[in-house]
Amino acid sequence: MKVPYEAAKYYTWPEIQELMDKWCEAFPELVKQYPIGKTYEGREIICLEMTSPKGIADEKPGYYIDGNFHAGEVTGSAVALYTVSWLLENYGTNDEATEIMDSRTIYLVPRVCIDGSEMYFNTPYTLRSSTRLFPFSEDQPGLHAEDVNGDGWITQMRIKDPYGEFKIDPEEPRLMIRRKPDDVDGDFYRVYQEGKIVEFDGIEINPTRSRWGIDTNRNMPAFWDIDAKQVGSGDYALSEPETKAVADFLIGRKNIAGAQSYHTSGEVHLRPNCTTLDKDMNPADLAAYKALGTRGAEFSGYGHCSVYEGFIPVERRKFPLRGVYLDWVYNHRGILSWSTELWSAAHAAGGKKNDFSKPRQPVTQEEREADMRLIAKWNDEQELDGFIEWEEFDHPQLGKVEIGGWKMKFMFQNPPAKFLPELCESNMLFTNVQIRAMAEIDVRKVKIDKKADGLFEITCGIVNKGYLPTGGTHLAESIKVVRPIEVSVEGEGISVPNGKVVIKMNQLKGREEKKAQWLILGQAGQEVTIIAKSERAGTVRHKIVLP
Repeated sequence: MKVPYEAAKYYTWPEIQELMDKWCEAFPELVKQYPIGKTYEGREIICLEMTSPKGIADEKPGYYIDGNFHAGEVTGSAVALYTVSWLLENYGTNDEATEIMDSRTIYLVPRVCIDGSEMYFNTPYTLRSSTRLFPFSEDQPGLHAEDVNGDGWITQMRIKDPYGEFKIDPEEPRLMIRRKPDDVDGDFYRVYQEGKIVEFDGIEINPTRSRWGIDTNRNMPAFWDIDAKQVGSGDYALSEPETKAVADFLIGRKNIAGAQSYHTSGEVHLRPNCTTLDKDMNPADLAAYKALGTRGAEFSGYGHCSVYEGFIPVERRKFPLRGVYLDWVYNHRGILSWSTELWSAAHAAGGKKNDFSKPRQPVTQEEREADMRLIAKWNDEQELDGFIEWEEFDHPQLGKVEIGGWKMKFMFQNPPAKFLPELCESNMLFTNVQIRAMAEIDVRKVKIDKKADGLFEITCGIVNKGYLPTGGTHLAESIKVVRPIEVSVEGEGISVPNGKVVIKMNQLKGREEKKAQWLILGQAGQEVTIIAKSERAGTVRHKIVLP
């Protein structure tokens, strides 16, 4: 049964709920859904758990995926939904999809900030995360974004002013560019976000903070700081129900070894850390991140870097990002985590691709204006309708203004929907790289040596078949968030004279193998099971018969 899913479409929450119901109905042996918490407005945050009937779900290595940790970054949920469709529809016919579903358990939350995303889809507003008012319960003095002309979009306002900082771009008359230092002749403008001014004094028009000031991706416990130092961090770490739901889920699912969160925009795969340099990171984990990022670029074409060294502009390093999901998942939980910033309108339009292999430098005004011209041309060539022409409007506070500009939501923050399928597939394939690189424990090279009547020596190799360590990361073992590997023998009527039925091992490195050995009492023909158990690399049972 094929579920009617469209890759080139953005889904509202009711539509996602309908999709999830249909997937669970069509593929009951492969997927189930359940709530992991509730949003601020009381909506249930749903997780899809996907794996094949081969094996037990929580005894397989687990991988976590989410979208829309930020409300308006709805491309993230698009990739998540594409992943669900691809895994379910291709199981049994595509080798990669089948391998993933047989050997792994995928936990996927298609949308975290559901309330904010619904507001984003159904109103002209753009907001970062939650619909909870923060840090003030009422609008503060200054300019607030509003759809004052009622066209369904919040764009820009321009007002003619001989002292204005902007002028019409002579190369692309729809665009506004900054006037040069020696520009003294011609028409000049003040340019503002479309909106209304609270406590307007008739002179100053200053932007102010959004009424929805929560940033869920600054609300996690790792290096959390107060709102005055880290804007949007909330009242305390995990103060928001959405972030607490995700944190509780990741703590509760002991088998989760890797995680991917989808964001927009920038075309870069981001890795830890957000507050420190690479030299301060576990060197083995750093090497793994770099190897995976390089491999991922073969599918997505995106760069890869740490948030602190490659994504934050050099001049802002004195104010590192705190309370970030990426840092918490890796530094506190020892889970290999990525946050991908999807999409770049400038690159899609033919502009220069961002280089994240070196410290990020600020974009110059000239570069930004050149990109806007390219995007304007591309918008017309692709027939995208991403720009609203300037029209005169009688503003209730400012009088005659002109309103127009870009539809930012589905041009810059998210791609026009027709570009989703290719973006979704290429980024899903990078996530598949991570999933397939995870550790997976196995038992092999089993040898039974009969020492005397009723006395047998059993020797075997416990091997990590995956590229990554059995703890998910090397850090996981050192911060003690993952239990040692346990290897044991079981069988009716057998005993172990020295009492060491369970052998505990430290975590195995990628593709490392260690020996396990027992001296047991039993009888020829008895069945014995060797059980190797790793929280994050799975559980395997190997049956043998005593000779």
